[in-house]
Amino acid sequence: MLFKYIKKINLIFLLISFLCLSSGCSFLKYNEVKIEVKNINKELSLASINSKYFIDFLNDKGYKIQELPIKNWGLNELFLSQEFYNKKIAIAKSEWDIIRGNEELAILNPKTSVGINIGKGESNQELSKKIYGAGISFIFESANKKIIRYEIAFNKTQSAYLTYQIIIFENKIKLLEDLVSYIENQDLIIIQKKEVKLNQSILHMVKKRLDLGITSQLDLDRRTLNTSNAYQELIRLQIKQENIKRKLATHTGMMFEKFNLIPIKTNDIKVTLKNLSESFISQQKLVDIRLAATLNSLSLRKLLADYAVSESKLKYQVAKQYPDYIFSPAYTYDLGNYIWSLGIDSLITSSKKNEILINKAKKIRALQTNKIHTYQLELTNNAESLLPKFESMVRELDHFQALIEAKERLKNQLQEQLKNGLIDRLDLELEVVTLFEIDKKNHKALYNLINFVIDTERIMQQPIITNKVHVTDEK
Repeated sequence: MLFKYIKKINLIFLLISFLCLSSGCSFLKYNEVKIEVKNINKELSLASINSKYFIDFLNDKGYKIQELPIKNWGLNELFLSQEFYNKKIAIAKSEWDIIRGNEELAILNPKTSVGINIGKGESNQELSKKIYGAGISFIFESANKKIIRYEIAFNKTQSAYLTYQIIIFENKIKLLEDLVSYIENQDLIIIQKKEVKLNQSILHMVKKRLDLGITSQLDLDRRTLNTSNAYQELIRLQIKQENIKRKLATHTGMMFEKFNLIPIKTNDIKVTLKNLSESFISQQKLVDIRLAATLNSLSLRKLLADYAVSESKLKYQVAKQYPDYIFSPAYTYDLGNYIWSLGIDSLITSSKKNEILINKAKKIRALQTNKIHTYQLELTNNAESLLPKFESMVRELDHFQALIEAKERLKNQLQEQLKNGLIDRLDLELEVVTLFEIDKKNHKALYNLINFVIDTERIMQQPIITNKVHVTDEK
């Protein structure tokens, strides 16, 4: 008797398992993945110009196999390394992929349930000794709710994709800003080294004159202080240069010792940046800048995608006013009778709750509308202010270029006076050492222009430098 009872129970479980499998159930295994902090440094050290995967990536991007691994850091190489190794970009892509998965969920039908009924009666009256039954229930959605859910998921995916693109863009801009700071600082180091060398030469000559009684201790102290200040400024610039280079390594996704294996092509990059900046400025008109800012802005397009999400959610709340229906067809065997039945259920929604939810969705849509208007006004005003600033910076650069030419003429005249015996070497160098300030100001005007073009790219979110890196013989 017990054996028969156990056998029936096993049969029931077998039938339930069959129903689950037939209705599309599937079971995936859980695989645990642990993260060990001590192994992270090992993984980070694999990011290198010599990595086979990075070499294959560059080969796919058009680099010839004989050019690999790369020998120098140019603009293109820096951007590609960032694209391949930078974890911030990888994180943004993963977040986009996760949200994109909601589209697949949105197109699935509502849950369907299946079940069986097995029973037995023990009464001596005219009742069934055995009862068997099976049933299924499924939901019929009204008002195209499934389509609207997919629309919401699709618009969220578009918003997430634009967020991903914005993060790529912002990381490129940050890399570019630090790269410009590195090149600018490198130029300052070159100027400062010349200034230190000249100050040391002047100090040496003043010491000789003091020994001969031609000059005073005051002059020597003044020259000593000037030389010390120039040297300390050089040390400050060199320390700053090391820190900026470490930031560049982080942008490319590499540890510093791996990044530092090859040099940065500062001179070629400088020419590229200067040419791109001047070319962009010479071709711009106010109407073009305003139009480009509104059409190309990734942030504005993301706000539009967020608005589309709010519009779809409002549509969904309106659709939820209409009830869904649950159909439950069933079969029962009872006392030799074969009984079929059909149940129809519907959840009656609260009209007040519907009204509250719809009003809330309308307010969210209005909020997104205001965000678009506010951002577009700010964007337009910022774009319109660019052109006058361009013209001002070009004039400033032209002014210092003229001073550089005047400085060179003055140096030639001083050299001529030295040659003719009208002045001595100390007089010449005392005049020349004061002219380094012009070099620094001209240098600052050039990088102000380049940085302003980078700011313009950030405002317009239109590739000016980040996607145009082969305009010179840099590569």
